[in-house]
Amino acid sequence: MWNTDQLKQLKKIHHIFFTLLVSLLIFSCTEKYEGQSEGEIHFKVTYPLMDKDNFMLDMLPKKMITKFKEDKMSNTLSAGMGMFKFGIMSDFEHQSIIRTAKLINKKYALTLNNDAVFEAFKKEPTYNIQFSNDTKTILGYECKKLIITVKDETNHNFFAYYTDKININHPNWFNQYAKIKGVLLEYEYEKYGVRMRMKATKIHFKQLEDEDFTIPESYEAVSLEKMDKEMSELFGSFQ
Repeated sequence: MWNTDQLKQLKKIHHIFFTLLVSLLIFSCTEKYEGQSEGEIHFKVTYPLMDKDNFMLDMLPKKMITKFKEDKMSNTLSAGMGMFKFGIMSDFEHQSIIRTAKLINKKYALTLNNDAVFEAFKKEPTYNIQFSNDTKTILGYECKKLIITVKDETNHNFFAYYTDKININHPNWFNQYAKIKGVLLEYEYEKYGVRMRMKATKIHFKQLEDEDFTIPESYEAVSLEKMDKEMSELFGSFQ
């Protein structure tokens, strides 16, 4: 039988152990949460509206890498063994985006801030987004299904999927998915007449450098009109 002093001592030990266990669990959850706010998502890129026999498909990007850190994101696509490289970097805190394009020996960078971001966005088709109760598991994440209809002459519709388990602040603030607060792991995007479908193939949480979200050296600053002209001419050859 335990005497009174022994019971008091046992309760004290139990209390200390319980406090340590709770502290450990809280610390572990915090570390995991912080780790999920920085890293890379790799996407496979396909072209759902392009004829599979189109020989120009071989020249289009097959992969996209999304990097994220705090309020910053960058999406990068490359093709032609690196001769063509396209990117967009966004900074939610400063309400700015940077679009970059490497076209063989030409390197362009376009910076848009505040109102200019949303003025440029007005040129893009808008989406009708319908939420669904259906889900789909992608890379271990239960993703919620969206039914999307493009509000233009095509009325193209497709499914998209997003998760709210990756900690990125307002990942879609500058595009047609702005009302979606989660991270898209499967979706479509059209630019310069070419529609792409992205599906996540790998998520890797790791520490990133600030250089991942800055304009590369040797890139020439250009206007929106100049960037659109160069890109429209390039992508027009794929249609």
